[in-house]
Amino acid sequence: MSNDKPQRRSAAVPQGRFSRMARLGGLAGRIAGNVLADGSRHLAQGKRPAMNDLLLTPRNLTQVADKLATMRGAAMKVGQLISMDAGTVLPRELASILDRLRQDAVIMPSAQLVSVLESNWGEEWDRKLARFSFEPVAAASIGQVHEALSHEGERLAIKIQYPGVRESIDSDIANVCSLLRMAGLLPRSQDIEPLIDEARQQLKQEADYLHEGAQLQHYRSLLTDFERRDELAIPGFHQALSTDRILAMDYLEGEPLEQLLTARPDLVNRVLALLMELFFAELFHFNAVQTDPNPANYLYNTAEDRLVLLDFGAVRHFSADFVGRYGAALKAAADADRQQLDHALEVLGFFSGGADVANRDVVLDIFLMAAEPLRQSGPYDFGASDLARRIHSRGMSVSKDPEAWHTPPPDVLFLHRKMAGLYLMAARFGANIDVATAFRASL
Repeated sequence: MSNDKPQRRSAAVPQGRFSRMARLGGLAGRIAGNVLADGSRHLAQGKRPAMNDLLLTPRNLTQVADKLATMRGAAMKVGQLISMDAGTVLPRELASILDRLRQDAVIMPSAQLVSVLESNWGEEWDRKLARFSFEPVAAASIGQVHEALSHEGERLAIKIQYPGVRESIDSDIANVCSLLRMAGLLPRSQDIEPLIDEARQQLKQEADYLHEGAQLQHYRSLLTDFERRDELAIPGFHQALSTDRILAMDYLEGEPLEQLLTARPDLVNRVLALLMELFFAELFHFNAVQTDPNPANYLYNTAEDRLVLLDFGAVRHFSADFVGRYGAALKAAADADRQQLDHALEVLGFFSGGADVANRDVVLDIFLMAAEPLRQSGPYDFGASDLARRIHSRGMSVSKDPEAWHTPPPDVLFLHRKMAGLYLMAARFGANIDVATAFRASL
């Protein structure tokens, strides 16, 4: 973990279903009040703004982000999960909220933290460790991480789940989806229920820290045959100290990945190439992909030149049959074989309506564009590419007609979430890497 500890604001996590619902209801009321006030002011000036212009104001977006960050849990994370197809269907404004949530650092007050520790480790919880730091080294949507020292002298990272997170998943998802639709951040007619159901199940798995510990151990075993294994570091799992709401792991040193790549552009190509190769190995050899592309899930140890992998709650397992079908689609796209790609996507379930699906050509176009780095002979310059803009532009051509859109199967969207995250990271830091060779070598 990094020793950089930013200033964090603390706020008690609301635990009851009704108190969490009330907070979202209060937010909806404030947004409605803002819309009324802004609309009246514009009308007084002789203007007739569209409803979206009144809803998607910086003030409303800030209030949504602040409220979700304070609530944490599914209320904070569901926006990230349902935005996995962002950039093609959902509006850009949603991305600004998600950026705020990823960067936010709201933590539990000490009294609430102690209450969680006592409920999991007992009233004499402090005897389990030689030392425990009350200042967290990281805070995320489901829990926060603290440094500790075992009685055997081992440095530990203790991830502690926010209270009420697991119990509120179902109600949070329903309430936040309603809020985002009301705020104009989700198309009212778009069918996202299959994805929401998958998001609900994944969140419940992520809220089970014993499950994450098992995933961590399994992932460590999968890495054994990865060619660049020595360039990776992965924490060990301390089962004796772990519960379903506390995860004890080795404390690993490293700098936050975004911070490092900003300061050390000489490492960009190496790190992004490693991440791409790891993704292809996860998909085609492990059949298990860590699907959360958040850079906060990685550190980099410059002393050892190793990438540190941290979060395993979002590891998703895929059947060999699905991997084979998805691999066929990727290969067809890499070969620019539109006919074969059409067939492969049909098999994957992209076109549930059959040949008359209105957006069929758009889906094919986007898939072919996304495979552009896989067709490049030699390094692909993500920094100089306008690929993201072109994909967004093509996708927006159907977002204006929700009836024409069909949400792809959840397995595909979780994969695309990871791939899109890697692409965006590569573009942001100007990576120039040979993706095609890594892809072909993994097949």
